[in-house]
Amino acid sequence: MRVKTVALAIVLALSATTAASGADPAPPEPPGIWTGPLQGAVPATITGGEVLGTEELAALVAAEGPVLVDVAPWPRKPENLASGTWSRPPHRSLPGAVWLPDVGNGDIPLAHEAWLRARLKALTGNDPGKPLVIFCHPNCWASWNAAKRAILYGYQRVYWYPDGVEGWQDSGRPTEVIQAQKRPG
Repeated sequence: MRVKTVALAIVLALSATTAASGADPAPPEPPGIWTGPLQGAVPATITGGEVLGTEELAALVAAEGPVLVDVAPWPRKPENLASGTWSRPPHRSLPGAVWLPDVGNGDIPLAHEAWLRARLKALTGNDPGKPLVIFCHPNCWASWNAAKRAILYGYQRVYWYPDGVEGWQDSGRPTEVIQAQKRPG
């Protein structure tokens, strides 16, 4: 009975710590592409791929020069601003990354999906074994979805970096301004 009481106390303490910190627990992976809101708690895993922390990503970049794919959505003009008073801010990303905006949305048009397949094929030199690192921002499903799509397309070394550009930057590593790749529509 004592062991059960101690175990229950540990579970309650951990629950209280999580609640007090305001951290959302990681949800389970969905069975396919996530079609809910893009912002919010993301899974801690990705079946068929590997999750990287910042140090692991830095080591992979140094050792293998993976394809870095930023899938952050296009910034949208705030609705309360008058026309002509807003311009898109510069997009900062990891050095050497390619920005493929909006390919991590839950539902994407078939033309965008075909474009994503073609871009990944070109970026990897049509090598499904070439390492792909997919990221955007913390607590954003866009990078999880895009990584899941790459896995479903048959890429064998898909890495998901959930800390995103902010995690890279917060570790003291450099970023650079990059331009979005043009997509159909």
